[in-house]
Amino acid sequence: MKKGFTLVELLAVILILSLIAAIAYPIVMSSLRDAKRSASDSQKKLVIEAASYWVSDHDNLLSDEVGNVYVLTINALKEGNYLSDAILEDLEHGKVLNNACVRIITQSHKYIYEFQDECQ
Repeated sequence: MKKGFTLVELLAVILILSLIAAIAYPIVMSSLRDAKRSASDSQKKLVIEAASYWVSDHDNLLSDEVGNVYVLTINALKEGNYLSDAILEDLEHGKVLNNACVRIITQSHKYIYEFQDECQ
């Protein structure tokens, strides 16, 4: 009686494992991409929410005239303790958002908030 596996049996196992890996790899990578996109969107929503809190505290500084645009930087939100000092990062593209800001546009009796990755 012989012990061990034959070369054909080992090759069959390797082939099956490689097929499983070939099927699973795109699914896993797609899931990771979706998770990064979701985390990035959540982070941007957090910044916009912090900007809305800033506006509610400082609305006397903003004009009610329709069409006015104000720019609120990430650093201003951090200095006012509306955001933590944690580094904001665009996880989807792998870059730090040092120059990010929120554009605040006045409309009739409300404000529109737009997150921007780069501000001048």
